Amino acid sequence: MPWTHPLRGRLRPPGDKSITHRAILLAALVAGQHQIEGWLDAEDTRSSLRLVTALGVSVVEATTERLILESPGREGWHDPSIPVDCGNSGTTMRLGMGLVTGLREGLTVLWGDSSLSRRPMARVAEPLRQLGATVLTRSSGTAPVAVAGGPLEGGTVELAVASAQVKSAVLLAGLWAKSPVAVVEPLPTRDHTERMLAALGAPVDRPRPGWVMVAGPPERPLDFRVPGDPSSGAFWAALAALLPGSHLELEGVSLNPGRLGFYRALADMGVPVTYTIVQDEPEPLGRITVSSHRLTPLALKPEAVPEVIDELPLLALLATQAHGTSTIRGAAELRVKESDRIRTTAELLTALGGAVEEHPDGWVIYGPTPLSGGRVQAHGDHRVAMTAAVAAAVARQPVWLEGAEAVAISYPEFFATYDRLAQGIGVE
Repeated sequence: MPWTHPLRGRLRPPGDKSITHRAILLAALVAGQHQIEGWLDAEDTRSSLRLVTALGVSVVEATTERLILESPGREGWHDPSIPVDCGNSGTTMRLGMGLVTGLREGLTVLWGDSSLSRRPMARVAEPLRQLGATVLTRSSGTAPVAVAGGPLEGGTVELAVASAQVKSAVLLAGLWAKSPVAVVEPLPTRDHTERMLAALGAPVDRPRPGWVMVAGPPERPLDFRVPGDPSSGAFWAALAALLPGSHLELEGVSLNPGRLGFYRALADMGVPVTYTIVQDEPEPLGRITVSSHRLTPLALKPEAVPEVIDELPLLALLATQAHGTSTIRGAAELRVKESDRIRTTAELLTALGGAVEEHPDGWVIYGPTPLSGGRVQAHGDHRVAMTAAVAAAVARQPVWLEGAEAVAISYPEFFATYDRLAQGIGVE
């Protein structure tokens, strides 16, 4: 049933998933003890933990607040004795492909669940091969993936797709190359990997717009606090925008410009959004404030898609409540996420009464349309499941969600927080 009260107060989202992945994987690079405060303990990040422990990293402590890892460094890595299970985590597999090229010799096999085994890995394998890596995939370019360790050449790699995961894989491989490696992106993507490598003392340079260069490995252990995840916070921000009288402060979140695409789109729809930075390095961190407002239609430009790719199903939901026709195109990448998010989002919103026109690379959405109740499916996709929960808060009748357990991939406490807020108990 619809929520009958506004969303007011303060909330800190869980630790950022993208940054937690990178903190775990980069900790393997440098010998010594690494401390990661505020990490996200979820199914996806546990996959990255499995990978580094397979290389020889030890888990000293793993609590809800702190992860302490002991790494032998690259010199002490060993060839994983069995294939490494990456679960549902595309980040683990794609960044891991670049990481394990750092093995002096031997073969690493990476595999995952049925969803991960459908996602494209050739887009990572090909740039790594340009550096001289030996990478094997299925003939379809999908997992399982086998990567042979060994010396790599340097050079310039121009990426065919705008992907922070592909860029990061090449940068990680480039740490051990015989000469510097430069990555050229067709469009800007999130820069967490570059920032963290620089914080660890690796020589990172941006010689010109769209270029990132590495010229050697990092030198010092990681001592880092993971900021809150703006992508997880986006679901609460969407509720604040939709529920009249709401005013929400998301505290301690990453304000990395590459992660704020959803909030910029929210502002474009007429929602008051403000940012307060309290820390600049190694990651901008601070507060995002969102208040409810009448929604205007969204016309998302294709060049803005990489910075908002994870939140597009949520934007599509918001568009059903906007006063006019919204267009979200240039997002064909959604077809190869945890589910075919273009199709599954269209099915979700249509089942609840939304007027959605599906296209090969996105949607045209007509609003505002009242949302009814009904039975919907998550299709094993955590972001589709959480989008359905937001829709349920403004729907006129109950929404029955099949596959709600998918939220454990990125936000295990999502429904506990949702239930608390739905009861009007307040926001922490």
